[in-house]
Amino acid sequence: MDKQSETKKIVTFDDTVLEKIAGKTASEVDGVLSLQGNLIDNLSDRLTAGDRPQSGVDIDLDDQQKTVAIELDAILEYGKRAEEILTKVTSKISSAVTTMTGYQVTEVKLQVKDMLTKDEWQQRQQSSSDKKKNSDMI
Repeated sequence: MDKQSETKKIVTFDDTVLEKIAGKTASEVDGVLSLQGNLIDNLSDRLTAGDRPQSGVDIDLDDQQKTVAIELDAILEYGKRAEEILTKVTSKISSAVTTMTGYQVTEVKLQVKDMLTKDEWQQRQQSSSDKKKNSDMI
């Protein structure tokens, strides 16, 4: 008998890893302008570089069943259909999570926090960037 086949192999994933996979994947979907976290996430973004792909992502992980339910808080592009965006997000996240972890996504819930035009979004980003630069100078 091969000794290799007797070795039990177990891989588990921290919640933040699955949140990161979901966050990075969702932000690549056309129509998703940003994922928005709660107040603590937003404060943390201001104190750090602001590159937290898991911000605005909450998961319910079942390591035993290897399943995950995902909830996203997002700002979507004005004029785009939220249902179509959710369909694309669900497909891409399910594929990415399964490919990278072997876990199955059982649910994706999208909480739309705001809808902005691309111009409004860029103005907000510029304003945030300017505020960060000014606070860095202090």
